[in-house]
Amino acid sequence: MKRAVIVAVLLALGPAARAGEMAPGFQPPEKKIEKPYTNDKCLKNCHGVPGFSAGGPDGALRDLYVDAEEFVLSTHGQKGVECIDCHRDADPNFHPRTGYPKVDCRACHAKNPPADAYPPDALARLKAKGIKPPPEEARKAEGWLKTKHGQAFARGDEKAPFCTDCHTAHRIRKPDDPASTVNRANLASTCGRCHADRLETGRVGVWLARFRIGAHGKGDLANRYDVTECASCHQGEAAHGERSVTGQACPTCHRVAEEGGREWATLHVRPGSGEQPLAWALSWLYEAGFWAAVAGGVLIAVFWGFTSLFRRDDG
Repeated sequence: MKRAVIVAVLLALGPAARAGEMAPGFQPPEKKIEKPYTNDKCLKNCHGVPGFSAGGPDGALRDLYVDAEEFVLSTHGQKGVECIDCHRDADPNFHPRTGYPKVDCRACHAKNPPADAYPPDALARLKAKGIKPPPEEARKAEGWLKTKHGQAFARGDEKAPFCTDCHTAHRIRKPDDPASTVNRANLASTCGRCHADRLETGRVGVWLARFRIGAHGKGDLANRYDVTECASCHQGEAAHGERSVTGQACPTCHRVAEEGGREWATLHVRPGSGEQPLAWALSWLYEAGFWAAVAGGVLIAVFWGFTSLFRRDDG
């Protein structure tokens, strides 16, 4: 709120007085853009131009490009939400060095939006425009705050992911849309941006352990085991605290570690000795068995070769 007040004051000042607060690299339009600030005005000559950027307080350029086509096809774009509905204090004629207030998705996607969530009164303003609020299943901010991601955000961890890190900011799609970043088929890529160490296949023993576990029955043939579909095991912990996200039966028997589950509950691509000691030991057991089999095969081949050679010499 404090930043919003500062921005409002700067906007009221003349161009000369505001020049020192202008974001480095930002070029004001030759002709002043008048209200209302529609999506077309925001995107046509500015944010919709590839490479559009401006400097931040540290002087580093911030990418401010928004793919207009992707936004139009997004959930927000389809509902008629405009840029100014979220970035309420934005002014296309001036971009402050400190940036505008950060949008808090909880302003719309919480059952009880926090009083300090920006933009304030977001739902009431959208309703006045004839835009329906998000459905019940899309208002899960309170549940998200109980997950590890949400708890890290609540305590101010700079590395904590926020809504846009998973769902993106301007090309949000429904989870069942193949183009959605949170579609089951795309979770490995989305989650892997932060959890890259869990995507690397690693040792052959890990691959064999995964293959063994992947072979056992899953209730019915519809419950496919695939470690690249992170939400299959981390049903609510990786999302918004739900008991089941994918509809798979896995959570019926298995619980993720965060819920005090069994050690066999999950098996990452590369299980750690501390968090999954049994899965880790199993992977090394398979590793030893595999290389023992390889070594045995080599020895048998060598032995067979030598005995064949001696038999030929005797003949």
